[in-house]
Amino acid sequence: MSKPKHERALADHEAQAILSNVRTSPRKLNLVAAMIRNLPAQRAIATLTFSKRRIAHQVRKTLESAIANAENNHQLDVDRLIVTRAEVGRSIVMRRFHARGRGRSARIEKWFSHMKIVVAEKQDEPEIDDDVIEGAAIPAPVTSAAIPADAMLAVPATEGTEAEAAEQAMSADAAEVADEAPAGEHSPGADETAMEDHAHTEATLAVPATEGGEAEAAEQAMSADAAEAADQQAADEHKTPPDQSGQGAT
Repeated sequence: MSKPKHERALADHEAQAILSNVRTSPRKLNLVAAMIRNLPAQRAIATLTFSKRRIAHQVRKTLESAIANAENNHQLDVDRLIVTRAEVGRSIVMRRFHARGRGRSARIEKWFSHMKIVVAEKQDEPEIDDDVIEGAAIPAPVTSAAIPADAMLAVPATEGTEAEAAEQAMSADAAEVADEAPAGEHSPGADETAMEDHAHTEATLAVPATEGGEAEAAEQAMSADAAEAADQQAADEHKTPPDQSGQGAT
């Protein structure tokens, strides 16, 4: 009885090749592997061909083996292959020694490495319609249904200056008093209250008569006295003189 067939670990559009026990350290081999990761297969072969590193020749042969496996075993398009993975691992380490001074010895380590290269056929990207992109870029119009009614009718509580706020409060009080009074009946108390509120508001918002320093106040008082004297003199001139002859008008 034979063993069950091992399931393939790679996807249908991928192929691989493995290089075992290559005589170099994993650090040096990873420098070469980094040169071909995520490159098209033909460009990776050209890069390894003109590389000056000693191990680049064996890496190139491994990559060519992976491309051949993809073409012959999995019927993939060679022109669309990409190096998706180039993994490097540690293998055995041979230890030797050489003589040193005064009868001592030093250890020599000979590193070996493994490498696996995986190539994959480039998949077709789904085409995106330009009309769909342009339609998505246009913002949707905001309708009244999307805005709550409270937000549409809400008015800020404090809008304008303090004078406007006081005038609005006075108007609201006067309207409330007028609503409470019965129809056709005059309510003097309400009128007096409204007049007192209006006078109080005007007194609160009134501008002082004398704005400025004491010099300006004195100048205003002097001007008022001069104007009063001029008015009095004009009135005296226009008065009719009394009749001294004693004869009345005929």
